Amino acid sequence: MRTRIALTLIAAGFLAGCVPTEQQYASLVTAMQGSKRMRTEAVAECAKGFNSEGRRNGGMVLDVADKDAPRLACSRYVNAMVSGRANYQDLLDLKNHRFTPKLIKIFQGR
Repeated sequence: MRTRIALTLIAAGFLAGCVPTEQQYASLVTAMQGSKRMRTEAVAECAKGFNSEGRRNGGMVLDVADKDAPRLACSRYVNAMVSGRANYQDLLDLKNHRFTPKLIKIFQGR
């Protein structure tokens, strides 16, 4: 039970903009691999963090309506985390607003 609470707090911190340690990141990924509900909630919380400029920019990069960009971007990133395509360094790049070609491909679903 304590582990589940800790993982939930790590996930909430991650989505709120805090950068977890590499070990916390690995634990979060492992937890999301086994919990569809955790992935769903991670996408929902992540999507709440977009402001109007983020929605607009996301819409352009993802080539979708601005209102759909947050959910789609978050969904693609969470899926990349779970599959192993996105790693800890990608998270650091994302949090520091360094949008690498790899991150853009993830967001565009390529």
